[in-house]
Amino acid sequence: MMYPFIIAAVMAASMPAGATLSAKPLPALRVVGKNLVDPAGKIVPLKGVNLGNWFVLEMWMLGLAGGPTGISDQYEFEGILRDRFGEGEAARLMDLYREHWITDRDMATIAGFGMNVVRLPMNYRMFEDDARPMKLRANAWKWLDRAVAMAEKHGLYTILDMHGVQGGQSVYDHTGRRDQNKLWSEPENQDRLAWLWGEIAKRYGARDSVVAYDVMNEPYGGKPEEIASVFRKALASIRKVDPDTLVYAPGNTSSFAFHGDPKANGWKNVGFTFHYYPGLFGGGPPNLVTHAKHLRFLPSVAEQVDRFDVPFLIGEMNVVFESAGGGAMMRRYFDAHASYGWATTMWSYRVTSDKGGHGGGSWGMVTNKGPARKIDLRRADKSEIEAYFRGFSTEPLVEYADLKTFLTAKAPKLPPLPPIPEPRRTTPHQDAMPGWSATDVGAARKGGLQVRADGSFDLYGGGEDVWSFHDAFRFLHHSQDGPFSLSVVLDSVEAIDTYTKAGLMARASLDAKAACALVSVFPNGEVQFASRATDGGEMVGHGELVELAFPISLTLVRRGGRLTGYAQGKAGVSRKLGELAVPDALKGPIQVGPIALSHDDSQLVKIGYRKLEVRKF
Repeated sequence: MMYPFIIAAVMAASMPAGATLSAKPLPALRVVGKNLVDPAGKIVPLKGVNLGNWFVLEMWMLGLAGGPTGISDQYEFEGILRDRFGEGEAARLMDLYREHWITDRDMATIAGFGMNVVRLPMNYRMFEDDARPMKLRANAWKWLDRAVAMAEKHGLYTILDMHGVQGGQSVYDHTGRRDQNKLWSEPENQDRLAWLWGEIAKRYGARDSVVAYDVMNEPYGGKPEEIASVFRKALASIRKVDPDTLVYAPGNTSSFAFHGDPKANGWKNVGFTFHYYPGLFGGGPPNLVTHAKHLRFLPSVAEQVDRFDVPFLIGEMNVVFESAGGGAMMRRYFDAHASYGWATTMWSYRVTSDKGGHGGGSWGMVTNKGPARKIDLRRADKSEIEAYFRGFSTEPLVEYADLKTFLTAKAPKLPPLPPIPEPRRTTPHQDAMPGWSATDVGAARKGGLQVRADGSFDLYGGGEDVWSFHDAFRFLHHSQDGPFSLSVVLDSVEAIDTYTKAGLMARASLDAKAACALVSVFPNGEVQFASRATDGGEMVGHGELVELAFPISLTLVRRGGRLTGYAQGKAGVSRKLGELAVPDALKGPIQVGPIALSHDDSQLVKIGYRKLEVRKF
């Protein structure tokens, strides 16, 4: 039996791009300043959700990551099917998966949460084969047409999001294939992305329900100037065929302003998009205070957006934990964003829960009601895989009731926010240590130093981060040439932020973008070895994070053409964290020493060190 909604979706796939299944077509929205307005001039705030794991698979959302049968990414997932059953059968099985992960019942549920928009994460390989670049697949539009039609039917606008681009825009699995990041280094990939957006714009530019294009999701592997350049190429391709649809320029991990003023650039209907996950990825632990601090931070973002007077999209956000505010905090965010004129699409609609249900919170609006269905894709026979895929449309789901209650209430009574502690420290001791200098790299807040008679010391530092392409932190350093071993014992790291850091650094210069190597420690005792090979390059981690008990002994060694990082926890043995060939930028005289980074430049972290020692070989 073919259900009515499947018949309707199949019909939609054969309709012209501008056709609609909705009994009442969605009104076209146009950009007026930072707002989207309907034909009557009424502002329409966009409030919605991402349809994650539909066209771009993320194994954690399926419950298939980790363990002996774990799968790393969509590329491996599809590769298993191809290797076992051949190209044609793998494509058929993927179509079966897509048919059942999101169906008509899901669009109805989304509308029932009070949403009016869905963000559709896409993988470029839906449309284009790597073996035939810049050639559309025969069925290129099948699933996107179906998604847009189903959304229209339930009164939902769509934002088209290129979540996985040609070559990959970062090393992360949510690009569809991890460990690539080749968009920036291979011009052909940039040209293919621009070409594809031109094709998408041809098909959907006249479709009123397709309200915006999100050119590339989280381009965290690129430098600001690279992101801006690739975006301009895609925008030019879009505007050749579609002069009006709103296009979002993506931010990186810290800003979106590097694109410049859209209007001064001569761009029409171009806004910005950014993702915020306070309590999960920076900002502090997942608690109420962290979210209260983030809400207090948002007006500074609004001030910047208002200067540009263009639309702004929070493309992803989620509180997740009920202990961090749950549905009530999510309602606060949706309301706060709307008050600034911003659109919001939370991550994500559906996730797989191992035990079933939402427990103490959830990444999803819905999840499986009972325990997750399990499958070993490498061993299951084809019929088992088919049944597994079909089961997604029939298995009982449970809504995140707390979230729905708060999102659909007309005037919910929200619990009060906790008071935000004032910055704990802004003017520390300013002692000196013979033979060492102290510098606040990257215009970080002025730090400090307190030295004791026994040689132990507290290093105080502010700064936003030591990562990506530039740094801002406190550095206690001196010049070192030739082979050396730098060591210290770290007694404590204040937990000001999840990404507060202490550790030992070797740095080419005191410039914010300088090449460096770092053995770092987070407040929870996790240690990591990372490096930036060239001035202005990207900081990358080596090896896995290892959690140790304080006090933690750290050592950084340059010898025999190698840089090596070591760490030893309380009553443990020294372990090598990582090693690399000494980059050219770090071969000569360099600056070495301990660091302090609060990851919140409004205040200073206190890092307790002792037994700082440099040995020359």
